[in-house]
Amino acid sequence: MKAEHVNPFIISVCKIMKDMCMLDLKIGKPSMRQEPYPADASLIKLGLVGDLTGEVLLNLDQQTALGVVSKMMMTPVDAIDTIGESAISELGNMVAGNAATVFANNNILIDITPPSYCLGGAYQDSGNPVFRIPFHSEVGNLTIDIFVQE
Repeated sequence: MKAEHVNPFIISVCKIMKDMCMLDLKIGKPSMRQEPYPADASLIKLGLVGDLTGEVLLNLDQQTALGVVSKMMMTPVDAIDTIGESAISELGNMVAGNAATVFANNNILIDITPPSYCLGGAYQDSGNPVFRIPFHSEVGNLTIDIFVQE
């Protein structure tokens, strides 16, 4: 996995989480994803087309998803309902738009499909090797899981 394919997503997630949720992210040790997603994890799936093709998943464990939605809505949230799903999906949309801009500034032209929300238990894995970048914040853990090919 090339840094030029990963860094735009790291930059974008950190920027959007800071701007929209007032959360500072601390990056962990990248690895290859091995285990399945927890059944209650909130996943935002983004497809990549253009100079790069692939898939990016923003994976928030349940407590993190509740914390992020609470920050976005500026009120405590104790369940991810349709409004919460919409808020998390919009977060994915903002990350995607920001990442596409970073890629374009590096002369890599991509389009990113609209985000789709699902729970970890419903996610159908493509079987491709996935590069995982973990983050920690005051509301919990999240990862960016990336599969990209040129």
